[in-house]
Amino acid sequence: MENDSLAIGIDFGGTTIKSAVVSGAEIVHRGTTIDTQSRGASQLIAALVGEILSLKGQFPAVAAAGIGLPGIVDSVNGIVRQLTNVKGWTETPLRDLLKEKTGLRVHIDNDAKAMTYGEWKFGAGRDFTNVVCLTLGTGVGGGLILDGRLYRGSGLGAGEIGQMSIDRNGVPGNYGNLGALEKYVGNAQITERARRRYAAAGRVLPDASPAALAAAAREGEPVALELWEEIGTEIGVACANVVWLLNPDCVILGGGVANAGELLFTTIRRVIGERTMHVFHERLEVLAAKLGTDAGMIGCAALALRPPE
Repeated sequence: MENDSLAIGIDFGGTTIKSAVVSGAEIVHRGTTIDTQSRGASQLIAALVGEILSLKGQFPAVAAAGIGLPGIVDSVNGIVRQLTNVKGWTETPLRDLLKEKTGLRVHIDNDAKAMTYGEWKFGAGRDFTNVVCLTLGTGVGGGLILDGRLYRGSGLGAGEIGQMSIDRNGVPGNYGNLGALEKYVGNAQITERARRRYAAAGRVLPDASPAALAAAAREGEPVALELWEEIGTEIGVACANVVWLLNPDCVILGGGVANAGELLFTTIRRVIGERTMHVFHERLEVLAAKLGTDAGMIGCAALALRPPE
């Protein structure tokens, strides 16, 4: 393989860190999974250095490393401003620390932006110029491709669709915005809603996870079907707002919650159609992400190899 085609992609999650050697959309080799919660920031940085050096040793042609992190990341200056659900990361110059200790070119970015870039380059968005991507998991992240470029905004934070309000008097969000989307459709929120709804119906759902709720809905369970209709409507409302603002070619949905498939997508498409003018949705595609849980690593590797802008 050519030296400029091989990179390390690292997906730094709230519970685990996954790494791989990547060539284009291909995972060439998977690295060791690192537990996130059991170590402090300095220990995690040391573990990242060790993993990068190990992969570089096995694949000397590796040209760069890219890391996607869940939080506020200054991708231009290589600084982690703050991480969501991971303590001890404030104003951390991660890019320079890793570059100094590994000798590789390093790029760091927000994890949802990395996933967006991967899906646009190699996945569901590869045929489009204007793409909105949502990651539906523990929280709701997002990313934007506008006019064929990853759009970051003046503070490098553009695309945080999960923090958009769907109810101005709703549940307080993490950053002060009432009714933030992720406070309704995150994994934990869906599970809690399912437990409450089943309890109100005088029933117990032993496993109330989104995956179990989707399985129950596919079997025709009325409570589960009703919940997925509500969740799809809430996501659809947020998407309709974004469609009004950006008039994209497609909306891509990924993450564990999106595995509900058409239980979710049918409602989202309908709500967007009901809430926007025909010209805004007549050619709009609402698509499932194609790269699955590898999207972050693939996107990080591609961003690391991308020429500086």
